[in-house]
Amino acid sequence: MKWGEQTIDRLYFIGIGGIGMSGLARYAKQIGLDVAGYDKTRTALTHELEQEGISIGFEDSTDHFHHWFEPAAHKSTGIVHTPAVPSSHSLFERVSALELPVLKRSEMLGAIARRFETFAVAGTHGKTTTTAMLTHLLENTPGGCNAFLGGILSSTGSNVLLNARSTRLVVEADEFDRSFLQLNPTHAVITSMDPDHLDIYGDADGFKAGFDAFSAQVTGNVIRESAIGSNESGLTYGCVSDRNAADLLDFAASQPRTENGWMVADIKLRDEWFESVKFPMPGIHNLSNALAALSLADLAGANRADCMETIGSFRGIHRRFVYHIRESYGAYIDDYAHHPEEISAVLEALRLHHPGKSITAIFQPHLYSRTRDHMTEFAEILSQFDRIILLPIYPAREEPIKGIDSQSLFENILNPCKHLVSIERIFDNLKEHPPEILLTIGAGDIDRSVKPLSDWLKQDFRRFKKIE
Repeated sequence: MKWGEQTIDRLYFIGIGGIGMSGLARYAKQIGLDVAGYDKTRTALTHELEQEGISIGFEDSTDHFHHWFEPAAHKSTGIVHTPAVPSSHSLFERVSALELPVLKRSEMLGAIARRFETFAVAGTHGKTTTTAMLTHLLENTPGGCNAFLGGILSSTGSNVLLNARSTRLVVEADEFDRSFLQLNPTHAVITSMDPDHLDIYGDADGFKAGFDAFSAQVTGNVIRESAIGSNESGLTYGCVSDRNAADLLDFAASQPRTENGWMVADIKLRDEWFESVKFPMPGIHNLSNALAALSLADLAGANRADCMETIGSFRGIHRRFVYHIRESYGAYIDDYAHHPEEISAVLEALRLHHPGKSITAIFQPHLYSRTRDHMTEFAEILSQFDRIILLPIYPAREEPIKGIDSQSLFENILNPCKHLVSIERIFDNLKEHPPEILLTIGAGDIDRSVKPLSDWLKQDFRRFKKIE
């Protein structure tokens, strides 16, 4: 693998267990490189990487790296790292002393993307679902595609798709740490621009400027969701109530509705309409994500009629509105939503598909800075659930911020049915307040509770007795 002027055949990933890092590690392994890495936590994903032959160290030292490192291969060894691992980690000091070439995750992805016709999905919300749907569409067309995903496809159990014969690549254009500025996509879609990562961008204007810079790097078309309200030239897409409103858009989903549990809409792809297209994922927000994917697939030259059939067979992605229980006695859904707008979209979908049911949400805030920047918005949307169980903030890469914690968020939630508990006390609370519809949301380690919760609820249907 060319790395500037060097040829690299050994790569060590610092933070290999991250969803983006693990995808790149899998790519490097599959093209024949010697791959190893470090992460602080053992997870199901790190276990899968080890099963695939990738050695991983979990100790907070340089021991694993030194065991893997071969001085004789010094000139062909490279390092990939993620901002999620602090620069104070001892590995960085050692790598610097060895003078090994180092790339950020985003830089490696950018270098790979330059080899392909690249289709990128950007936006505050919906990136992973849209990217996964686009991958599903293009995988089933002549020419296929490669893909790096920010989640695990249910159909393959992986976050990468590699096709040695394909010249296409589907990627998420992640705004965190300005990572998407490493990409020069052929075509791109921007799903939303609700300010986030203000620790990076400073304010809403800085956030928008980041997206403007990304858009300028797209060599072909940029498709924007109509609600963004940008004055930029380019193509637009959106969900509308009727066909008259669709006349103003290049791509549209008209008259969205539910039929026998399916989301259904009439779809416009520039100059052509398709009637009563079925979409597999609940909610208007997922219909919008699907339309974004169909729009990019259209720019890729995919057969439109085939895409209308193929979208209905999409099996979903891990932690994106996934039903773990969907029975007459109740339902349990898990979702990655961690921004107020995302939580609002999930709640809207739940109200649409489970009208009249009481909804209990378990929310784990992600990052002190995000909680601080959106305290009011979080409190407003969390107040709209019938019952809210709030967990401590998951800090990820951040140090605590004085005065910002789950207690301060809890005090702002105007909902009498609210509870602030540790993650270990979830079951005690649910025993006392059996749910009708249960939702877990958050981007931290709340996913570790999904299987125990699902198993526990399935074992005792009486927890849903009141709605049988």
